[in-house]
Amino acid sequence: MLAIVAVGLLLRLDVLATGWVMDDLAQRAMLAGTYPVARAPWDLFRFVDGSPAEVAALQASGSLPWWSDPELRLAAMRPLSSALTWFDFRVLGDRAALHHAHSLLWWAALALLLSRLLRRLLPARWALLTLALWVLDECHAQPLAWLANRNAIVAACFAVAALLAQLRAHERGAWSDHAMVCVSWALALAAGEYALCAVGIAIAIAATQPRDRPRARALAGMIVALLGWALCHRAWGYGGAHSAVYVDPLREPWVWTAAALQRVPLLLADLGLAIPTGLVAFSPRAAAVQAAVGVACALALLWLLRARADRLPALRWAVPATLIALVPVVSAFPSARLLLLAAIPGHVIVAGLVLEGLGPAPRSWRRSGPWFAALLLIAHVGLASVWGRRELLDIRHFAAAGDRSALAMPVDDAAAPSQQWIVLAAADPMTLLYPPRVREAHGHPLPAAWTVLSLAPGPHRLQRTGARTATLTVTGGAMLRGKVEQLFRRPDRLPAVGSSVTSGALRLVVEAVDDDGFPLRLGLESAVPLDDPSLVFLLATPQGFVRYPLAREGTSMIVPPASAPQP
Repeated sequence: MLAIVAVGLLLRLDVLATGWVMDDLAQRAMLAGTYPVARAPWDLFRFVDGSPAEVAALQASGSLPWWSDPELRLAAMRPLSSALTWFDFRVLGDRAALHHAHSLLWWAALALLLSRLLRRLLPARWALLTLALWVLDECHAQPLAWLANRNAIVAACFAVAALLAQLRAHERGAWSDHAMVCVSWALALAAGEYALCAVGIAIAIAATQPRDRPRARALAGMIVALLGWALCHRAWGYGGAHSAVYVDPLREPWVWTAAALQRVPLLLADLGLAIPTGLVAFSPRAAAVQAAVGVACALALLWLLRARADRLPALRWAVPATLIALVPVVSAFPSARLLLLAAIPGHVIVAGLVLEGLGPAPRSWRRSGPWFAALLLIAHVGLASVWGRRELLDIRHFAAAGDRSALAMPVDDAAAPSQQWIVLAAADPMTLLYPPRVREAHGHPLPAAWTVLSLAPGPHRLQRTGARTATLTVTGGAMLRGKVEQLFRRPDRLPAVGSSVTSGALRLVVEAVDDDGFPLRLGLESAVPLDDPSLVFLLATPQGFVRYPLAREGTSMIVPPASAPQP
């Protein structure tokens, strides 16, 4: 098992060359005191608290786009993970490679703890294959390459420690074991809500313990920790609100239920056949196919529980644990990164089926078993490892391209503090919010404000209606229809015609919407002439940002489609 963990580390050493990615830069600004609103070192995942005043302050500086919901809340309670980020910057400084090495250490600790847990729960061959499949899974790419997502690894590490402590509590029933369960769960939940995925694993394992062992009492520590976490989470105003990507099941139960019905099948297909969720979820057609595969996987799981539980007794806890583990993560947009814990019982199932298919089996299974085992191995060994490597490299290239684009931006450092940089159209999350933060991380001054007018794909028409006024119209589409845009505003709460937002020297007014209410035309009203040197107009292109000249008064011009910077 040590060899498997070592191979997993070697496969992911590329993360050491990955720099800061998106939220990493926002958290760096929080610790440097340059984020528009103050944050404590233990509260670095509260990006916006849901108050209109804070939303307006973040919009004015460009840390939120102008279309953000006035009551947008994106706040996760992760004090332990926040403290670890503070430690990194305080002790390791601005050397991103050291921060990523820190993440690799947590991942190694998680893998070693998991190997111990699997040895306790499964026969040796089954445990070994399960660990190997889990190590190769794509779900590790983002938590390792994206420092702000390290919380998933830390939460999983303490959650697995809690499951080990629970097994000891089942066996011995000592109060020290119960205390360790409670402490481990408290640390897991303090690292991140990802730990909730292990609740189903804990319950499923407890339900399969011999009747002479204290089943319910072994879960008491977990229940205490969960109650404390829930009370703090609610009392301190954490959670998501008015985002189409992050949905709070308690505040918006119907919205969450609708999202769950769409997202659970996608994640099941990823667990069942290693379909790269992060690549297809943005395509409605591909997502529909994957959802159908996911429904088939769910039906197969239920059939397996009935037909194979006698030969594969671990299915009795692995199948319900897999299904329950998906419930907490459907609050977020479907991605393989959400499956770090759900993949544990998921791979217990896959490994059991592979061993069953390749070994002696009943006559009904002899013909199809080997082919089914081969399909699973191709998916979870061949394809999953390829998807994982590809995602690691994609994140690395994404961060590097964003850095190059921001650092080559045609702006003057000396004038930056008195300027507003206005992007007519951007194309991806990195060019939407983070170019000024990239420059800040490399010692360049921040502008007075950063404003992105549109993230809609396709061309726009810019019309100068006066010395200080203009309009930007989407041609052949509308704003706020994309998943990235809807991170900040749900389609059922679109801005009405006439609504306005102040961003630096600009007042942005929604002037026209389509039949579904999505903005078509945005009006610009400036406190200074649009030709004033304090306003710098830019466009995102494959080569990076370029200065974009404005049309003369009374004329219009076509703004070509924006493009993400290329590696």
